[in-house]
Amino acid sequence: MLPHATLLLALVAAERCVEVLSLADVHGHAAELPRLAARMSPIRAGGPSLLFDAGDSLQGTLAARLSEGEAVVAALGAMGVDAAAIGNHDFDYGAAALRRRMATASYPFLAANLRDASTGELPAWKNLYPSRLLRPPGGPVVGVFGLSARDTPSLTMPRNVEGLAFLPEAEAAARQAAALRREGAEVVVGVVHLGGYCTDLGDPDDLSSCEAGRDLFRLARSLPPGLVDALLGGHTHGFVNHRVNGVALVQAGSRAEAAGWVTLCTGRPARFHPPIRAAGDGKGGGAPEDARVASAVEPFLAAARSSLREPLGVSLPWPLARDSRGPSPFGVAVAQAVREALRTDFALINGGSLRTDLAPGALTLGQVYEALPFEDSLAVVRVRGAALVELLRALEGAEKGFPQLAGLRFDGGEARTCDGAPLDLNRTYAVGTNEFIASGGDGTQSVLARLPPGSLTMRKDLHQRDAFVAWLRRVHGSEPPAACP
Repeated sequence: MLPHATLLLALVAAERCVEVLSLADVHGHAAELPRLAARMSPIRAGGPSLLFDAGDSLQGTLAARLSEGEAVVAALGAMGVDAAAIGNHDFDYGAAALRRRMATASYPFLAANLRDASTGELPAWKNLYPSRLLRPPGGPVVGVFGLSARDTPSLTMPRNVEGLAFLPEAEAAARQAAALRREGAEVVVGVVHLGGYCTDLGDPDDLSSCEAGRDLFRLARSLPPGLVDALLGGHTHGFVNHRVNGVALVQAGSRAEAAGWVTLCTGRPARFHPPIRAAGDGKGGGAPEDARVASAVEPFLAAARSSLREPLGVSLPWPLARDSRGPSPFGVAVAQAVREALRTDFALINGGSLRTDLAPGALTLGQVYEALPFEDSLAVVRVRGAALVELLRALEGAEKGFPQLAGLRFDGGEARTCDGAPLDLNRTYAVGTNEFIASGGDGTQSVLARLPPGSLTMRKDLHQRDAFVAWLRRVHGSEPPAACP
């Protein structure tokens, strides 16, 4: 054989490739997965391919809630998911429920930075691993590791992760990726519940439209060059299709609206592709459903269908939209509902508890559940004015969404009552909130831990979603809600 022909064959052998597809933040939207699976089918059938899920899949719709995530596990299994990361909201039914879902899943769950707090070891849960080696037929040996967000304990109810510890992500990623290389991985992929945002996906090397300080970008920059080929992200519900420090970063929205797609080869840089949209090409080319996935989810959808369509007997006179940067009509409405239910001076809720907007018109249980999916009970916090300002600043500083208020204004780090007067820093106020905030969520733990004994009263008999519906039934007039009506 001629020398140049030998070289050509060697180069071809060195460039074995695998198509890598990724889901993120499905949030219980099993009904949309059959269409997305159909859109991905030609890619999966065309050669070596792998499909991963970056977490926050098991919670968010009534079908998912009624089955404690089993609806999504069944759908992802039918789609042929190869491995999944664990997101903070995957703990929302409690660790025991998550363990049941993992034990029956046809794919492994990966969490290289999750530890049993008492032993320092990976929890001894069935089907939980730090990483796996995968060998897609005809493709390279792929090592994949998973990461959960280190701040998961502040992003779900603390009781859901009691006894667990989450190690720093960058250290765990580098350690696990190096171990996979030693075990023979030719390509290394991280499936991580860490995310970013970019608005322009046209050029993978142009980061001008990206929030480059986000966790996904920081993780990529922290890794030794050449150690990890791709990071498949989630958590922020954004889109990313970019290269940082030689690492391909891929993230594809939320609620099964799209899948990410990148080609990874052993001998050349990653090749990026536009996200695969479940809705098709937007020109009437909607995707058919994958029959196998549709069959897997139908029993769960049928169980939820009657409840989803159940009318609440409430007609919304105005749209209720969200805003993560300031007070929003939806946030104010829920805060007003909490304040009235608890009869407190003020009320505050976290913006992250609001998951979709509500359009005007007659409401169904399914619409309200999707907009307020968390099973939050209510609480009263008795707090001096100075500590209340600290609490609001902590919520704003956590960057999880602007605190939504009733009876109070908060601007520029300062709080004022509805008549414009500053808070009396020495007066004790009764503040209504939800169980998540009262348990220290979204960065509030440091403030709440310093309050005197007896400052917190949990109201397990009252729930945020029920309070909101009851408030809607009492609403009259056409004016949208305001923090200071």
